[in-house]
Amino acid sequence: MADIEEIHAQIESIREMKSSGVVMETDTTALEKIKTLQETLQVFIPEKYGPPPYNIEMCIEFPDSMNEDLDPFSTITFELAPIDKVPYSVFYFLEYMLPCFKGGNFKRNAPHVLQAKLEMKKDIKPLAFQEYNRDYTHKEYTIGFAGRPSSAEHIYISTRDNTRNHGPGSQGSKTEADGIIGKIIGENDVEVVKRMRTQPGNSPKNGFVHDPNHFINITFMTLL
Repeated sequence: MADIEEIHAQIESIREMKSSGVVMETDTTALEKIKTLQETLQVFIPEKYGPPPYNIEMCIEFPDSMNEDLDPFSTITFELAPIDKVPYSVFYFLEYMLPCFKGGNFKRNAPHVLQAKLEMKKDIKPLAFQEYNRDYTHKEYTIGFAGRPSSAEHIYISTRDNTRNHGPGSQGSKTEADGIIGKIIGENDVEVVKRMRTQPGNSPKNGFVHDPNHFINITFMTLL
């Protein structure tokens, strides 16, 4: 198996380069470092987790304000992105986020995304760089990392094609894109997302829900 300490060293080297102000998406040295890391992770991930694809089950609990006569508990299954496209994003989710996940809630219902705040058992550094692949974009029902730099604390479900708005050169950056986690894969899962889109209490300006009584809780996430 690829050495995890060497992987962490590669990641920190990239993080330091980005922190120094290097434009990672255009710098030749940075791109070479990223390529080396990605190739290492394409070996490490299947050695540790088995062959892809990797499916994640997210268990959610709807608030009383959304239940009516429906079951308050439901699940969403999503498939992590291909490791030949964005291996670092998959590694980050499997190695850091999943083992440390404590809970969370969806508290933004905007026209283009459902956004969640996650709580981790310990601090997790943001992504060392904004990994992106033009062959795997922020289409409808994909799940992305929010923020620049993207972090373990904020994720979103795209409820429309956000390839342009969240892709390279967006969100105030000339070159960066949001990181991407995976995509929702089942018809039943899509129906759950449609139910989530009826979440009340969202602000007309930006979609944020401020009343905890309307939060959609994430109770558990597990690798299937």
